[in-house]
Amino acid sequence: MKKNRTYLVFVLVAAVACLRATPVAAQAGPEQTQQLLKTVEGTVKAIGESRAQLQKTVATYNSITEMTAKDLKSAYKDLGKDVAESEKKVADGRPKVDEMNTAAASYFSAWKASAAAISDPGLRKRSEERLAAARTRHSAIHAAGQQAADLYATFTKTLRDHVTFLGHDLNPGAVANLKPDAAKLNKKADELLASIDATVATANSNISALQPQ
Repeated sequence: MKKNRTYLVFVLVAAVACLRATPVAAQAGPEQTQQLLKTVEGTVKAIGESRAQLQKTVATYNSITEMTAKDLKSAYKDLGKDVAESEKKVADGRPKVDEMNTAAASYFSAWKASAAAISDPGLRKRSEERLAAARTRHSAIHAAGQQAADLYATFTKTLRDHVTFLGHDLNPGAVANLKPDAAKLNKKADELLASIDATVATANSNISALQPQ
């Protein structure tokens, strides 16, 4: 009889411990969601700053190639600064992307464990399906961002070539000679800006899907 009572006490203690642990586990989900959303929003902000600087750089470049700058020498100096600042903005944004990916990995891992703990098979399956959809959305952010990064690398390499070309030959004749290349570079800039916009749109879509209503 004493053995049965001891076993009963053990069962009750275990049950109480589980009940106490449940609220903590339930709170972890929303907290992790907010942490992930915060990192995604930080990434979107960094991308926006890079985009704005890119537009400024292209505008300075065009003031030279279109001969609208009041002083070519001054505009050329500004272009060098703008290119350097544009590269800095992109470099500053990389830790934000890494932080987002780290938060996402932790978030999805916790969600997977949480879904596996659901006893109802139908509900567990639906949670796993929503997890898969969320992972797909996040993968889309990565894919879009990678495309933008590849376009940016190509654009910057070409732009630096143009800057070097004009370095010791900054005059109307050299600018006119660069015109066809300038048109191609502007096309690359438009493609890059569109790719950046697609990345931001994908990230914002993910934010909307995870944001508590």
